[in-house]
Amino acid sequence: MIYVQLRPRVTIEAGQTLHLGTAATLIGPEDATQLSLPCPDEPGIWKLTALHVTRALHTAYPQEEITLVGADICYVHRAKSLKRDSTRFLRTAFVFLLLFLGGALGLAWFHADVNMPQAQAAVYEVLTGEEPSDPRLITIPYAIGVALGVAVFYALPSRKATTPLEIKLTEYQEDMEKTEGHSFD
Repeated sequence: MIYVQLRPRVTIEAGQTLHLGTAATLIGPEDATQLSLPCPDEPGIWKLTALHVTRALHTAYPQEEITLVGADICYVHRAKSLKRDSTRFLRTAFVFLLLFLGGALGLAWFHADVNMPQAQAAVYEVLTGEEPSDPRLITIPYAIGVALGVAVFYALPSRKATTPLEIKLTEYQEDMEKTEGHSFD
């Protein structure tokens, strides 16, 4: 008896053979983990179905009974060749700068629309009893607080919490696999 549970997704490099032990967790013969599964060599996302696994196992172990547990599809991400991309750092820095400036402009325009400097000066006057001598005394700590709040909310979750960014990335990953996944046949 062989029990097979497909993993949700695996990543293999270009030219690497897809083995059953990579794509699934199994209980059965020790050498079954080394069983080669069909997988195209082209880079992309490929759908490994339970039928592919069952067919390969029946060919190698015709006398064994096969029981599939869990998901019936494993998405195989075949990576492109691992050549170093010399422009990756520059592209990442450019995107970060673009997002940072876009976010800063968005906040600035929103604050201009709601007259934030006047509101901050009014809060300062209520707390201290006097008008602020320089509006930057309020604006700079406020801007730092907004930046830290966003960073904590998105990037520094507690050990038990899942951040909204992680949820969106997981949804994006699943949608991409369903949309771009190619069948082996």
